[in-house]
Amino acid sequence: MNQKKVTKDELFLLKLYQLAVGRGDPTTEIDRYSVGKLIGQNDRGVDTIVNNLAQINFLKKGEGSAVYLTSQGLKFLEEHT
Repeated sequence: MNQKKVTKDELFLLKLYQLAVGRGDPTTEIDRYSVGKLIGQNDRGVDTIVNNLAQINFLKKGEGSAVYLTSQGLKFLEEHT
């Protein structure tokens, strides 16, 4: 069977979700660069990923370098994990 390859954007969303749930709420703000470091992305790559995901309304930018999942992002994760 073919397994779908997980994109960097999807990996970022999943790691963001895991960290946020670990803090008690899936919509908790998390530092984007700490998520990026955990998935092996440099800061420039993280900024690109965040901009892409924000454009499709899967996450929102918070204070400073923080990001958080939107209901769209949560729905996507529920359907694809």
